[in-house]
Amino acid sequence: MISGQPRTHTQVPVNIGTSVMGLRYKDGIMLAADTAVAYGSMKKTKHAQRMAAISSDTAIACSGEMSDFQELLKIFREKHDGDVIENDGALFLKPTDYFNYLSRVQYQRRMKGDPLWNGSIIGGVRQDSGDVFLGMVDLYGTKVEGNFLLTGLAAHYCQVLMQNSWRADLTEAEARAIIEDCMKVMFYRDKKASDEIQITTITKDQGVKIHDPYRIQGEWNFQFFHDKTNEFWRPIRIYNN
Repeated sequence: MISGQPRTHTQVPVNIGTSVMGLRYKDGIMLAADTAVAYGSMKKTKHAQRMAAISSDTAIACSGEMSDFQELLKIFREKHDGDVIENDGALFLKPTDYFNYLSRVQYQRRMKGDPLWNGSIIGGVRQDSGDVFLGMVDLYGTKVEGNFLLTGLAAHYCQVLMQNSWRADLTEAEARAIIEDCMKVMFYRDKKASDEIQITTITKDQGVKIHDPYRIQGEWNFQFFHDKTNEFWRPIRIYNN
């Protein structure tokens, strides 16, 4: 802020992470994101982690401005530490509590004209009761709960894929296959997406487990690229002229 000038806030995201997604499966929750962060249309980094554990049974994945994601993590860690201190080492905040808290934070920042430019998916499995939760919060504080959730362009490109493939009794391998199919579509269609993805699983027995990133294998050798060449279209252009 320049001295003597009114306080201003960034209204346009700069370092952007694209779509994230999450779904429920038989044993818990699976979250996924690629590892790319874009500066405008340029890939700034290909190895960023856009998901994190909030507590032993709750995790978050974010799209949007990455500096705001870091601010969210700072807010959540303060909330988590406060819960531990207040309850003498015990944890009483559930995944739904963090979800509702995030909604209030986003709404407050929006009303101040200083929003956190993130679409966030929160997933969790209570280690005592086994209750499974999956929810999404946008930058306005709007809350959505569901069996599968997507942010960004994935909400347009992958909604039908999820609807056609999701079942309540999905195994972890089947859930991972659905996620990988959706991430391939986003790699093909979204210029800011990457073929390197990272997955987090949340189960009652193991809690939050953030897996190492890995690359998905895209398919580019389509017959269309061989057949529909310039020579194929040349007679049509000549005829139309």
